[in-house]
Amino acid sequence: MSTARLTSVSHVVLGICARRGPTTSYELKRYVAQSIGYFWPIPHAQLYKEPQRLEELGLLRSTVEPEGRRRRFFEITEAGRSALGEWLADPTSPSLELRDPGLLKLHFGGSAGADQVRALAERQLEAHRDRRATFAALEERYGGDPERSHELTTLRFGHLLEQSFLAFWGQVADRADDLAAGRIDAVDVSLVGSVPDRDERRST
Repeated sequence: MSTARLTSVSHVVLGICARRGPTTSYELKRYVAQSIGYFWPIPHAQLYKEPQRLEELGLLRSTVEPEGRRRRFFEITEAGRSALGEWLADPTSPSLELRDPGLLKLHFGGSAGADQVRALAERQLEAHRDRRATFAALEERYGGDPERSHELTTLRFGHLLEQSFLAFWGQVADRADDLAAGRIDAVDVSLVGSVPDRDERRST
């Protein structure tokens, strides 16, 4: 079987089935929504179609409940484990893609006023605080489970990323007037990793 026919969604589905055992498409969707979806969103339709395609390729097999809801469970095959193992063993990956609507709007902020840029930054701060709080809740929920060590490590990267976003957008909000006046050093990105959240600064 040629792994060239496998996509990132393929590997996500294989990885989840390897992790959980027999899994329905609904459970795939729920797993992604509560974990991977925070850094790798996947349309729900793909999570319903991809397991069937992988079954046709011999990487998954399915069984249907004989009674009740007659749910269809997908289970990884030995060929599927081999394909997943080959992907995990390959240390290369494509370049990072960051598609952030807030940054896109900030890029064209020269056509907006300082108040609009400040409002944009304040909304970004709110969104990233919510995301950071979600990560904190997930870590508290799963932090004591050693079997989730790899998942928790990616979660902690999310914490670091959200803190950087908060520091960056906090500077944009505080210095929107300077940005509007064309002061290119208004936001000091060298400080982003060390600048606390604006709320934290105000509480001290």
